[in-house]
Amino acid sequence: MSIRPCLWPLTPLLAMACSQPAAPPPPRNLVLVVVDTLRADHTGLGGYERDTTPFLDTLAAAEGSAVFGRALSSAPWTKPSVASLLTGLDPRAHGVTQHHERLHSGHLTLAEHFAAAGYQTAGFQTNMLLASVFGYDQGFEVWGEQHLATHATSTGDALNAAAERWLTTERDPERPFFLYVHHYEPHFDYLESGERWYPDYPGPLTGDESMDELVGAKDKLRAEELRFLESRYDAEIRLQDRMLGDLWDALAASDAAADTLFVVTADHGEEFLEHGDLSHEFKLFEELVHVPLLVHDPRGSRAPLAGLGAAELATPVSLTDLPKSLFGLLDPAALDPAVARGFPGTSFLAKGGEASASLRRAPLLGHVTYQDAEGVERSRDMLVEGDLKLMRQEAGAGFPAFVRLFDLATDPGELHDLAAERPDLVASLTARLEAELARRLAEGSPDELPAEYVDLSPEDLAKLKALGYL
Repeated sequence: MSIRPCLWPLTPLLAMACSQPAAPPPPRNLVLVVVDTLRADHTGLGGYERDTTPFLDTLAAAEGSAVFGRALSSAPWTKPSVASLLTGLDPRAHGVTQHHERLHSGHLTLAEHFAAAGYQTAGFQTNMLLASVFGYDQGFEVWGEQHLATHATSTGDALNAAAERWLTTERDPERPFFLYVHHYEPHFDYLESGERWYPDYPGPLTGDESMDELVGAKDKLRAEELRFLESRYDAEIRLQDRMLGDLWDALAASDAAADTLFVVTADHGEEFLEHGDLSHEFKLFEELVHVPLLVHDPRGSRAPLAGLGAAELATPVSLTDLPKSLFGLLDPAALDPAVARGFPGTSFLAKGGEASASLRRAPLLGHVTYQDAEGVERSRDMLVEGDLKLMRQEAGAGFPAFVRLFDLATDPGELHDLAAERPDLVASLTARLEAELARRLAEGSPDELPAEYVDLSPEDLAKLKALGYL
């Protein structure tokens, strides 16, 4: 135990101070794990009745862990969501909103900021949408994408092995590090059987259907078929949870465990006909944007986040602001504060790092681009402020413009639109949305740094089409 240095002779007050253990140093390293397609309410962290996440639940109960009950992604699919997570920018600001777009090299990433501070940076991932051809490797000394997912086999164990090898044998133990790991397992196709939770499914689905086939038959799916699909999805989450435990064990066995902030979140969720669709279509409902967020700080009960109560942890937070927030929890001696100040976004820690005992309450934004019936790109936006959620759609061929308002406290399923009943509230929240968009667009300078169109090779096109992305 570390004891504060004392001055002699001791006064009673000094004696009391000297008897207290010194605050443990903040962590120097960061492991950030993103799980693809993991909705919060299908995890124990989100109160799910099925035992899908025993490892995460155990870690959540450990000293130094904080679970944010209302973490929101900025987009309902991988490319814009992860671009926001890695840059701190709103999707409209970084502009990566379509499959063929590449993150502009002028947008500095989280990895680039860590590298500028002398960190080792390594990323390992399995999603074709995050391949280096799309610019997601910016700032990483190592970017492992040898285990890109297919619909045929699980790739998570191979991904873990690569990340663990770097963590235990390939990195420089004298330098702090940032390790990014992106798992794919809960994403469709669901390769795991759902018999654990639905052993008596009568058919006719076999589990071999493509998502296109399922979407085409969505209006005919009975409750039994939906339960079958959800059970297979939950089995995938259970498999993923085991893999997260394996990665944690590798970290715990390394010499870096006591010096590393460990964070688990997801890029987006998954819909099972809650609003008429399957998979993750271009919508902004909670089943698609509400994701788990667990932060484990090795300082245990002395960690700043450990003092947050249930009400604080229920405050909505955005993954766009997560990088800036994490900077505040890391060792300032290992990371120049100027690096954190220069990163876009706003920390959701009210005072930042050591001094933080509360969360900042601020509006959260989300955005997705959809194509209308004539193939023209149109926008959908959301604003979340407390329990209120505003959603807005730009008009396009076959798609009328709308503004919807939901009170998530009384209507968590977003089934009762309050827009017609509360036009005054719609007007004030719309004005807030416009102001926030203007601020964030200025922060990202999209006119000077637009997303770049990638002319994909036939091989890359084939991979994306095989995964159902095009």
